Amino acid sequence: MPADWSIDAVLAFIAANRAWGTVVFALLAFGESLAFIGMLVPATGVLIAAGALVGAGVISFWELWIGGTVGAVLGDSISYWFGRRFGPEIQRYPPFRTRPHLLAAAERVFTRWGWAAVFFGRFIGPLRATIPLAAGMLAMRPAAFQMANIGSAVVWIPVLIVPGAAATILVDEFRSGNETGAVLIGLVLGAAILGAVVAVRRYAPRILGNGRPDGGV
Repeated sequence: MPADWSIDAVLAFIAANRAWGTVVFALLAFGESLAFIGMLVPATGVLIAAGALVGAGVISFWELWIGGTVGAVLGDSISYWFGRRFGPEIQRYPPFRTRPHLLAAAERVFTRWGWAAVFFGRFIGPLRATIPLAAGMLAMRPAAFQMANIGSAVVWIPVLIVPGAAATILVDEFRSGNETGAVLIGLVLGAAILGAVVAVRRYAPRILGNGRPDGGV
């Protein structure tokens, strides 16, 4: 296992030790999804950068997808369990004892959006590790939580790695002389990124500031 968990060090370790790839991706996704340490684990950066290794054929999409998905599901499940088990007492423990606004934001968003907050919260950095905790605290049904949790994790990994993989393939197409293919990939990638930016700018304020009061649980 890598002694240095910086992005460059982790990617170098995975490239040199393919057998550990799935385990490392699972640990990173698990750590970032766990309520108490999620903000300290650079899983998102590593997974985005790992997309370039997938595009270059250095690592397999499947090992990254399986490891990342399993780790993310387990991390959110444990966070949810902590919320169910300890309830509001969670606020007495770090980091929420000194930064109560982190948990308050997750509770507010979950109350307004219910299962959708669990699904889409994974894609919003500040909420990724706290929404499952809030869902548990507010007694979301376990079956409903797991459906949103698993569905979100399955989608999350491809969303992170596709841009890096596409960019690597685009460069390879240019180098091989296939300018038409490279341009097409570039147009699709640019449109996807632009669409994501527009969606975030348009809908993020509504998600954080408006929504249903019933929580959908």
